[in-house]
Amino acid sequence: MKRWPLLIAVYAFSAFSFCFAKGPEPPTRGRQGQPTAFSALAVAQQYAPEGSQAKMLAIVGPRSKTSLTPTSWEFVYWNQGGWKNLKRITVVGGQVRDVREGIVALGSLGVARLVRFKESQAFDPSRLKVDSDRALQVILKTGAAGKARLSTVLFDLARMGEEGEPSWEMRFYADRRGLEADIGKARVGAISGKILELRLDPGRVVEGS
Repeated sequence: MKRWPLLIAVYAFSAFSFCFAKGPEPPTRGRQGQPTAFSALAVAQQYAPEGSQAKMLAIVGPRSKTSLTPTSWEFVYWNQGGWKNLKRITVVGGQVRDVREGIVALGSLGVARLVRFKESQAFDPSRLKVDSDRALQVILKTGAAGKARLSTVLFDLARMGEEGEPSWEMRFYADRRGLEADIGKARVGAISGKILELRLDPGRVVEGS
């Protein structure tokens, strides 16, 4: 019977320690926890022009100021009958933040760029198989980035030239003495997952190169 007070004390201490034990570390700033293109697409599709959900022209993930991967996504649809036949929907944090029609300025390369599209460039987003995070992993696994400390990646999905398959074009930026430097780009098929282009030069930022 004398053992009961000791057992109770041990149990109480264990419960106290469990309550104040350090839990899992929150995701660090990087690609973890950031929205992927497909997760934002589900939101954008709700605001797509009537009859044009299967007529997407581009998906753009602008460079983020706080993360390796985008924190916002821009979706451009063919909008028959609308101004310039275009509609751009911007999704941030799982919500639509901006809807515009007409001449489209996309946040690529850190600055806005004007883009001209044709209906023949449209593709059905439901056919896409490779999300933005998977496209990035395909390139990172090649080791082409070397020892460069990647800081941001710009994502741009569209149908290039005569290619039947839309592809992810990713432009990589890395830290160089506190500044961002462009180290090249890569392209991955958004349906096949195949590497279509790989031109990274980590030597632009790695000391001693």
